[in-house]
Amino acid sequence: MPPRFLALLLATLMLLPAPLLGNDTDSLIEEMRNGGLVIYWRHAKTDWRQRDTDLSDMDRCATQRNLNDEGRREARHVGKAFERLGIPVGDVLTSDFCRNRETADLAFGRHDRVVDLFNLPATRDPARRDRLVSSLRAMLATSPDDPAVNTVIVGHNLNLRAAANVFIDEGGIAVFKPLNGEGFQHLGNLVPGDL
Repeated sequence: MPPRFLALLLATLMLLPAPLLGNDTDSLIEEMRNGGLVIYWRHAKTDWRQRDTDLSDMDRCATQRNLNDEGRREARHVGKAFERLGIPVGDVLTSDFCRNRETADLAFGRHDRVVDLFNLPATRDPARRDRLVSSLRAMLATSPDDPAVNTVIVGHNLNLRAAANVFIDEGGIAVFKPLNGEGFQHLGNLVPGDL
């Protein structure tokens, strides 16, 4: 291998986030067991034949895309896995969407709705979009009040992409370490099958 190519390859690898350089699933789960993190979970799998057609009343689930049976099984699995693996959960924050609230309730039996976790694509006002992204960045950078537990956010993929440049599929989990008011570090991603 030519030395210039090797030097370029090494320089590129140094720019990659830490998870891509070898942070495996077991060590990420161990970090989650220790608490003090923000765990961002994209709602479980949904029925894509449904569409979000009327969001004027967020309690009307019939006008939204909802979890399918696989998604409900997935949400229960993740909740049981957190319990089995000893991953401590503090606050559980969700978007107003029914799919997010149901994901949280099936996994943890509770949730607190947060207006600023509203689905970014359903937001037309540019100022509100900016506020949603800024607010999510602040949530990812905020340590749980109790350092022995983790904050769980059940949100949407495009919000996370805009706030942290991290992509996760439905049911995917991205783990963040708040940096004492200095932002956050993305530690890695998991899928329900990893748990």
